Amino acid sequence: MPIDHNTLYSAIKSNFPNADLELTDTVGDNNHYELKITTEEFSGLSKIEQHRLVHKVLKEWLGADLHALSIKTYIKKE
Repeated sequence: MPIDHNTLYSAIKSNFPNADLELTDTVGDNNHYELKITTEEFSGLSKIEQHRLVHKVLKEWLGADLHALSIKTYIKKE
């Protein structure tokens, strides 16, 4: 079952409240998304560690309701 944009956005934002998010449904089916997330929380972490943090938030949907997710992480500069 697909996951709607607002549910996905809210889940990410609640776990990364200070992040700047861009979430795009790339196909229009609520099943394929691209996420661009910029947050200070990624400071000092490798790209793999940054992606793991995002995956941890979305683990209940990955591979089930969420078929494809492209993640681009950035460190927010103050």
